[in-house]
Amino acid sequence: MASNRKSLETPSTSRSELVHLNSVSMDEDDEILPDFEAEVDGRRVWVTAVLERTAVVEPAPGEPKVLVNRGRLMVNPDHLRVRHLASKEAARRGREAARQLRMQEHSSAA
Repeated sequence: MASNRKSLETPSTSRSELVHLNSVSMDEDDEILPDFEAEVDGRRVWVTAVLERTAVVEPAPGEPKVLVNRGRLMVNPDHLRVRHLASKEAARRGREAARQLRMQEHSSAA
C-alpha cells in the first residue's frame, strides 16, 4: 500500500511550519490516514481519526477523545500520510465479488 506525502497549496511555506489541516492540498480521491500529532489552541494532541469536517483527537493518554473542527487543527504537512480512495473501493468490489461467488456455489450445491 502506497502512502504519499502531500504538500501545501502555498509552496513558499517552510517545511517545519504548522498549518491548518484544511489548507493541506490533496487530490479529491485521497483521504488523510489517522495517527499523527497536531496542535489545537497551542496544545499537542494525537489525531485518531480524520473525518470530512472534523477530527477525533486524544488530548492526552487516558483522556476522553473529542471531536475538533479540522480548521482548528494545526499540523506539519510533511508528517501526514494519505491513501487513495480507489484502493478502498477496489477492496469493496473484491469483497462483493467473493460474496457473489459464495452465493453461486451455495445455490449450485443445493
